[in-house]
Amino acid sequence: MRLAFHGGGKGKTSAALGIALRAAGHGLRVLYAGVMKTPYYQQEEVGEYKAMRRLGIHTLYLTDIGNPKLLYEYALEAADNYDVVILDEVLYAVRQGFLRPADLVKIRGVEAHLVATGNYWEPQLAELFDLVTRVEAEKHYYEKGAVAVRGLDW
Repeated sequence: MRLAFHGGGKGKTSAALGIALRAAGHGLRVLYAGVMKTPYYQQEEVGEYKAMRRLGIHTLYLTDIGNPKLLYEYALEAADNYDVVILDEVLYAVRQGFLRPADLVKIRGVEAHLVATGNYWEPQLAELFDLVTRVEAEKHYYEKGAVAVRGLDW
């Protein structure tokens, strides 16, 4: 299956991580690739990073946001070794021009289940996926000046 979570709301990465948790619980091999994530996301204090390590989920982060295609290509090559491949923020990489929408077509050949996330979306991308979910915020505590909450946001 090919799943996409897109939109401006909070929850795209959380949805992908929920799938990773569920898959790992069933003994599936999971690869999480953070395609445009800053070095912050691989610090020991970040909850999802700690949890993925404990669960045996292989994590890749490309902190050089100028070259997300490198991580994308590695993830595609590595996909043969995994049952679930998560490409977090890969849709943002398409919007920024680092990847072309045509690059996502390659994903269809991967045998693993694929989860793609990001803010960016074009309607024609829907044909690449079996499930498309738009995540939009109705209300967010950040709007009132709240800071990121340990255990909820990191």
